[in-house]
Amino acid sequence: MKTSQDDNRQRSNTIIPTLFFAGTLIYLEIITHWFNYKSIDGKIVFPVLFSIPVALLFTVLSGLFNRYGNITVMWILTGLSCLIFGVQLVYYNVFKVYFSFQTLGMANDAITEFRDEVNNAIRANIIPVLLVFLPLAVLYFLVRYVISFNKREHGIQGSLVILALCFHMLALLILPVYGNADYTPYDLYYHTKVPELSGKQLGVITLTRFDLSGVLENEEEIILVEHDYEAVPAAEPTIIPEPENEPAWHGNDNPGNNPSEPAPTDKPATPVPTAVPTPKPIDTSPNIMNIDFEELARNEKNKSVKTLHEYFASVQPTRKNKYTGMFKGYNLILITAEGFSPYAVHKDLTPTLYKLVNEGFVFTNFYTALWQTSTSDGEYVALTGLIPVGTRSMYKSRNNLLPFSLGHQFRLLGIDTKAYHNYKYTYYERNETHPNLGYDFKGVGNGLVLDSDVWPPSDLEMIAHTVDEYVNDEPFHVYYMTVSGHMNYTFIGNSMSYKNRDLVRDLPYSSEAKAYIACQIELDKALEELIRKLNEAGVADRTVIALSADHYPYGWDKKYLDELAGHEIDPVFEIYRNYFILWNQGMEERIVIDKPASSLDILPTLSNLFGLTYDSRLLMGRDILSDSEPLVILSNRSFITDKVMYNSETGEVIKLTDKELPTDYVRNINAIIKNKFTVSKNILTLDYYRYLFPDYPDGFLTDND
Repeated sequence: MKTSQDDNRQRSNTIIPTLFFAGTLIYLEIITHWFNYKSIDGKIVFPVLFSIPVALLFTVLSGLFNRYGNITVMWILTGLSCLIFGVQLVYYNVFKVYFSFQTLGMANDAITEFRDEVNNAIRANIIPVLLVFLPLAVLYFLVRYVISFNKREHGIQGSLVILALCFHMLALLILPVYGNADYTPYDLYYHTKVPELSGKQLGVITLTRFDLSGVLENEEEIILVEHDYEAVPAAEPTIIPEPENEPAWHGNDNPGNNPSEPAPTDKPATPVPTAVPTPKPIDTSPNIMNIDFEELARNEKNKSVKTLHEYFASVQPTRKNKYTGMFKGYNLILITAEGFSPYAVHKDLTPTLYKLVNEGFVFTNFYTALWQTSTSDGEYVALTGLIPVGTRSMYKSRNNLLPFSLGHQFRLLGIDTKAYHNYKYTYYERNETHPNLGYDFKGVGNGLVLDSDVWPPSDLEMIAHTVDEYVNDEPFHVYYMTVSGHMNYTFIGNSMSYKNRDLVRDLPYSSEAKAYIACQIELDKALEELIRKLNEAGVADRTVIALSADHYPYGWDKKYLDELAGHEIDPVFEIYRNYFILWNQGMEERIVIDKPASSLDILPTLSNLFGLTYDSRLLMGRDILSDSEPLVILSNRSFITDKVMYNSETGEVIKLTDKELPTDYVRNINAIIKNKFTVSKNILTLDYYRYLFPDYPDGFLTDND
C-alpha cells in the first residue's frame, strides 16, 4: 500500500532533478551567451525556453532505472552538457565560430595545429570554464544528500514527456514574436540554418540539435527561395596611371625601349598624316559553355539534380569584357597566404608586399570571409568558387569532379600544374584533396624538404626549394599554401616572429602586434625571392602572381587589430576587409577596382583573365572585372553590394547610395544568397558537376580553346 511518504519521495525524486536540469541548462545558456557576446538581449528568451523541454527529457532519462543506473545517467547527461558548453565557449573564443560535430574528422588536425591556442584560450577564460562546470559540484551535493534516484513511476514519466512537448510547443508559438523576416529566430529555426546566428538567437542546445541532425540526415529535398530582383550592371573598373614619381612597370613590348626604332636626327620631322585606327570591338557575349540546362531538366529523373538544372537555367551569367584573355598564355602563381591582412603591409618592412598591393590590379574594396573550418574553407572558396557548407567541404569534395578548378583548367591545356605547402602533406588531407583539384601536390613528408624543423615553417624556404622545379618549363601554373603567418603571434610561440624580431624592434606597437608583422615579413621575403627567380629565368613579364588570405588573423584579441589599424575596427564588415594581389610585372599601368568583391570571386576573375573555359553560371562568385553587380557574402549571411551593407544579426541596412533601392532589394538579395548556400551544398553532396560532364574531360573544351 502506497503511503504519503512514498508520494513525497516520488515528488521529490521528480521535482528536484527537473529543477536541477532546467537550472543547469538555462544557467549554461546564459553564461555561455554572456562570455561569447559580452551582452544579453531580449532574444535570450529562446535559449531559455528551448532549454526547458530538454531538461524535462533529461529528467525522464534519469528515472528509467534503479538508483545507481539513474545516478549514472544524471552524471553522464550533466557532464556532457557542461562539456559541450565548455567546448563551444573555448572554440568560439579561438575560432570566432561555433564547433560543429560535422567537422569531427578534422579534430586530430585541429588539436595538433591549435594546441597552444586552445590552451591559451582555456587559461585566458579559466573563470568562465570553471563556471561552466559548476553544475557538476551541485550534482555531487544532490547525489550525496538530497535525491533518492529511485525508478520513477510510468504515470509520472508520461506526464514529464507531455510537459516537455508542451514547453517545446510554447517555444515554437513564441518564435514569431520577432516576425518571420530573414534571420529572425523564426527563420533560423524553420528555414535558414546559420550556425553563428542560431547559436546566438536560439541557443547552444538548439544549435547542437541542428548540428547532430545534420550529421545523421540523408539526402534532403532542395528548397530554393523565390526572388524577383534582376541584377543591374555595375560601373566598369577604372584605369588610373601610376603616379609620376613612381615609375610604371613595363614589359618587353614597351615601345619606348624598342631597340629597332631609328635613332633620332637633327632634321625637323615632316608631319605624316596617319589614319585613326578602328577600335577593335570587345566581345561582351555571356561567359558560358554550351550547356542546355532546360533540356537537361526535362530529361532528369533525380528530383534534386533536376532542381539544380532548373536553377542554373535561371542564373544570369556574367559577360566577357575588355579584360577577357588579357593573360592568355601567361604563367600563373596562385597563393593562399595564412593569416594575411592589410596590417601585414608596410612600405619599409614588407616592401615587396607593398609593391604588389599598389601595382597591377588594385582592389580597394575586397573582403575575405571567415568560414567554419577557417584555412581549409578559405582554400575551398578561392580554389572552387563555391561556398563551404560547414561540413569539411574541401575533404568531402576529394572524390568529386571539380572541372573549374584552375589546376584542372590549366592541365586540360597541357600545362603542368603543381601545388606546395610547407607543413605536413597529410594535414587537412591535402594529399587527397589537392590532387583532386588537378595538382601534383608536395608538402613536408612527400617530397618537400625544408632546411629547418620549426613551427611555423618558413615560406621563404618553401619558395627557395620549389621554384626551380617549374620556372624553366613554360607555361606553368603553381599553387602555394603558406604557413609562416600562422598564429600564435608572439616571439616565443612563432618561430618566424622570432626570426624577424630585430626588424620590428623599434615599431611603436605592443609585442603581439610586432610579432604579427614579423612573421608576415617571412612571406614578404618569400615573394621577393620568387620574383627574383622569375626575373633570373626571364619569365617575370609573362607570369601573374595572385595572392589572397585564407582568413583574417582571427585568433587574436581584436584590440591588437585595432592597434595596427590605428582605430577601432568595425567587427561586422571592416574586420574582413583585405587585399587581393593580382600582379604582373609587364603591366604598364595599374588598374584600380573600387567595386566590392571577395575571395569567392577569385576563380571566375582569373578564369576570365586567362581566357579559360568555364561557365559563369556554375560558380557562386562573379568575375570582378565584368559589368555584373557586386555581391560580397559573409559566412553569417551579412552582405555588401554597391548599394547597401546588410547586417544579418541585427537586420540593419546601411545605404551606400542616394538612389532609391529597387523594390524589396534586401529581401531579394537575401533570397539570392540563401539559394547560393543551398546550391553550393548540393553541388558538393550530389557531385553535381559529374552530371553535367559525365565523360570529362572529353567534350569539356570547345573548338575555340
